[in-house]
Amino acid sequence: MNTVDIITDGACSGNPGRGGWAAIIIDGAHHTEYSGSDPHTTNNRMELQAAITGLQQAPTQRQLRVITDSQYLINGITKWVKGWQKNGWKTRENQPVENRALWELLIAVNGTHVVWQHVKGHAGDPLNERANTLAQIQAGSGSGTPLATPKLTPHTPSPTGFPCYLSLIGSTLQRHDTWESCQRTIHGVSGAKFKKLANQQQYDTQLKSWKVRG
Repeated sequence: MNTVDIITDGACSGNPGRGGWAAIIIDGAHHTEYSGSDPHTTNNRMELQAAITGLQQAPTQRQLRVITDSQYLINGITKWVKGWQKNGWKTRENQPVENRALWELLIAVNGTHVVWQHVKGHAGDPLNERANTLAQIQAGSGSGTPLATPKLTPHTPSPTGFPCYLSLIGSTLQRHDTWESCQRTIHGVSGAKFKKLANQQQYDTQLKSWKVRG
């Protein structure tokens, strides 16, 4: 059984300030996006919220891999929390651990079925960039309106060249020749799905998986 990937990111316009978080869940051919905002928060809290929501929404009986560019999140959940718990939620300097309530929520949804992986941020990884874009929009510092859903004209693509990208927003299916075109379509749309396809067989399989007609 394939591992489910959860790509997360957090952002803050001012720190503290208005914040946004995003989690993209990839289960085989199925891509689902979640994002949200907080009017007054910190970047670290948004990183935590993204991971918590991603794990809450992912299948519980599967192997999960959380992919994040946050060293705070990775080090906290894989190294620091055990020491904090033993020390009564105090740091080495005997100070209260910041964001304790969120760390406890994260611990509750973490487990041996979860693997944590760090990826370098802003290094061209498409899914990391997508999560960052969603978080930035929710924080009010990206190009877009938080929680807005653009109106799209339904379009049914007909397969021609490969590779290509498919996007699915509600019942609206679109075919794109480039990632940039696909990204513009799904930009800021909660629940948008997308997939890169290499050949006709993958195209047909994806349509069946999404239960749509091309």
